[in-house]
Amino acid sequence: MEINIPQKNYFTVVIPTRERCDTLEHSLRTCVTQDYDDLEILVSDNYSQDRTREIVDSYKDPRIRYINTGKRVSMSDNFEFALSHVKHEGYVIFIGDDDGLMPNAIQDINTTIFQTGAQVLRWDVASYFWPNLEKSHANRLSIPSLYSNITSQDSEKTIQNVLSFKATYASLPVLYMYSAVKYEVISNIKKFSNRFYNSWIPDVYSGFAIAGSIDSFVNTTRPYVIAGASHNSNGASVSRVTSDKPYMMFLKEDNIPFHKSLVKSLSLDELVIECFLQASDHLPFFKKYSVDMDKLIYKMMEGAVSRQKEIYSEIKNAVIQIGVMHNLTLAAENAININPMKNSVNINKYTFRNLKRSRYIINQLISNFKDDIRKSKLTLDCSSLSVKNIYEASLLCDNIIKLREQNIIGISSVIKSSIIDIIKKI
Repeated sequence: MEINIPQKNYFTVVIPTRERCDTLEHSLRTCVTQDYDDLEILVSDNYSQDRTREIVDSYKDPRIRYINTGKRVSMSDNFEFALSHVKHEGYVIFIGDDDGLMPNAIQDINTTIFQTGAQVLRWDVASYFWPNLEKSHANRLSIPSLYSNITSQDSEKTIQNVLSFKATYASLPVLYMYSAVKYEVISNIKKFSNRFYNSWIPDVYSGFAIAGSIDSFVNTTRPYVIAGASHNSNGASVSRVTSDKPYMMFLKEDNIPFHKSLVKSLSLDELVIECFLQASDHLPFFKKYSVDMDKLIYKMMEGAVSRQKEIYSEIKNAVIQIGVMHNLTLAAENAININPMKNSVNINKYTFRNLKRSRYIINQLISNFKDDIRKSKLTLDCSSLSVKNIYEASLLCDNIIKLREQNIIGISSVIKSSIIDIIKKI
């Protein structure tokens, strides 16, 4: 019987960073432990003044290449700078400096690409809230799927679903945590502009640009990356899970101007549409698509009701101005009236810090599977499991997924010893 051995593709994992050496250290560890030779780990340092270079050099891994912008630039410019230093071969993956690769991720991604012939491979992403966040969120691991399901996704349908607010931007083949993209695809997009990134939000923009340039992409539910939310994260800062310092620093950057059809606010729905409009202006792939501004301003206000008072007011003002710009004054007034500001509600989080760690994780796993074995999402509080960073979270996540694949999770007679084995390995 002939066995097809997967051809080894070349991969570049890009890590843009800026003065986040404390989390970068552990993110890099998830990369250097990849058992894959045809790999470059490209650290693009946005003129850090901390121990970033020292941390990078400490690994002494020949697969790591360090580059420095030489001056402080915007996030999009750092992403662009990094992309300009990528070797023009193989596949490109971007992760953040508080994110991590899953164990053996590059080998597994390569195998899936070999099996499917994908130029663009998108996957679901697990998430980990670092211990240094606000207590109700700290040290939580979320695994979106414990099953591996590979499908082909139609790009046009995916874009339409995002524009009609039926799906989030993460369903796009985003070149940041969510995808491995063949450099040839990136190169074809760059031909239409002097740069790849043309929005102040590079990750979301990349999802539209890539999806627009291809007919379809391969999608897998297996997470190859674990997204970290830390005190350094812009996303965590916007969500007020941590201080507003990272986001305020981001706002002060000399950035790409916000799209002229919109008024900048902290509405997540608006930020996604802004990226689409920028992509539509710079690339020829989007003539068949349009944005329903009436629906956008309603979604903006709908999302604003759960935000803090100052953010609600900011979004409300943006909606009023957008209404004037697009002759939708009445629609803006209706959206505001239907979605008045509400008092913030504190949602009680389940915490298990007083339980023994083995008992806790066993109960969590049983509760997720005893009623419906098809339920695949799992959320854990890791505070009792000696998990302290993204590297350790990636090990735990990987072991749990492997247990599910071996049909061990869900069988109560086997769970206890298996989970204790996981804990011992961390």
